[in-house]
Amino acid sequence: MTVSKWLMVALALITIVITVPGFRSHIFALNFVDEDDNIVIGNYVREGKKLYTDVFSQHQPSMFILSSQIQKMTRTDNILMTIKRHREFMIAWSIIWFFILTLRFGWPILVPISMLELTKISLLGNLFLAEGLVVYPLLYLISYLIGKKNTAYNLESIFVTIVFWFLWFSLTPLWPLLIICLLWLFVKSDHRLKFALITFLMGALCVLYLSQYAGIKEYVYDALYINYKYYIPLTTPVGFFDSIIKAFLAPIYALLAPGRSELLLLIKVLSLGFILKILFLVLDKKYFKASLYFTVLGLSSLRYIEPGNTLYGAFHMLPWFVLLVLFNFSDFTHFRPIFRLRQIVLGGIYILIFVAAINISRINLWDNRDPSTDYYVHYSPSEDVWTAVKILSKNGGQTIWVEPVMYWPYWRTGTTQYSSMVNYYGWMDLTPPMKDEIHKQFSTELPTIVWATTTLGIGDYLSSYTRFKRDGQFIDLYLRTDKIREISEDVRRELEYYRFEIN
Repeated sequence: MTVSKWLMVALALITIVITVPGFRSHIFALNFVDEDDNIVIGNYVREGKKLYTDVFSQHQPSMFILSSQIQKMTRTDNILMTIKRHREFMIAWSIIWFFILTLRFGWPILVPISMLELTKISLLGNLFLAEGLVVYPLLYLISYLIGKKNTAYNLESIFVTIVFWFLWFSLTPLWPLLIICLLWLFVKSDHRLKFALITFLMGALCVLYLSQYAGIKEYVYDALYINYKYYIPLTTPVGFFDSIIKAFLAPIYALLAPGRSELLLLIKVLSLGFILKILFLVLDKKYFKASLYFTVLGLSSLRYIEPGNTLYGAFHMLPWFVLLVLFNFSDFTHFRPIFRLRQIVLGGIYILIFVAAINISRINLWDNRDPSTDYYVHYSPSEDVWTAVKILSKNGGQTIWVEPVMYWPYWRTGTTQYSSMVNYYGWMDLTPPMKDEIHKQFSTELPTIVWATTTLGIGDYLSSYTRFKRDGQFIDLYLRTDKIREISEDVRRELEYYRFEIN
């Protein structure tokens, strides 16, 4: 390698050395239900159940299949190590892609991916979530497209189609952007017929592979029909056309957004830099590149999230955020001469971006954490319920229903999954096919164990249940009353040991 590449690798190593310890210290810093969903459904896949047939989800299948493989290889038997291994996988995933991107695209990608590593913890990019997984292959795909005048038919073009299909089966909101990328790749290809053929064959192989783990017909119904007919309209906070307008004008909305969080400050600076970049490209009559950046960034934000959002909402903006960083730093060597006013302006923006990124790291990544304390604070409630359900399952024949969400009682407790739905959110209760199905099931035979913090589905039937107490206080765990007499003395004593009681 040249001296320049060795220097790049050294800087990449420095970034990894200063960020990875922070991610490890935050290994249990947050319990997030979307991550639990990926892991628990992944365990069902590991056990041989089929996605969309035996287990409902409106999400794409890659996270569940990936989790099933992680759990199969690591063979963990407790919640602590299961969470730890998945988040360690995310650290390893980012390191691998860091070097792939840096060695392939050189200096133009080094700064954006370094900024991502320094700041992604504020967007939950360290958790086992699809948004955190896709940002690296998405960076690869977009960098490949904007960095080549023509796309030659070679081994890399095959790899790019693999990246495309991986993104396709990972995150539904990226589909409009991916369709544009696919058309763009086709138009730029020197061998369009070969490219179309290899894309089709790779897609067919992906579907064939997925068919081992998912019902294809059920996938179309759950992840396409239910998703677009019910889930998206019922959960989108703004209308369809409003969402599109806001997606494409997101940098302007970010500049005008109220709030003073460290993340919002960084997004404001990035948005200002992007707007100036588009302006300078237009002034240089680079209309295609300006429209390209504008279109790609807008399409990455069709699931629009307010820039001032944090934590549980902010993670959805990760793909938009990473492309915003990429476009800020693309072409920064192409504006000549070096001392023109625009270079001074952009240089100031870059310094502000760097300062804002370091500030986020200082507060959110390099703060002192105690993983043991974090695990107790964030996971002990889930582990307590998991323990109680596991003890109850010793009587055998227990089925469990949860609403709206509490995933861990499903994970290796020995209970039988009552319904294909492992959660029951409000939007599901407003979806006739799902609501009718579950109420028909309730009218036939009720589940034996229930965790319910709402009365969406099971509420009308709770009179058939007895509620558990813990430390003298009622909790949201219920056992069907006719099953109480079947509890053995050994099981009662074990429940009492963990401070659970039921009359």
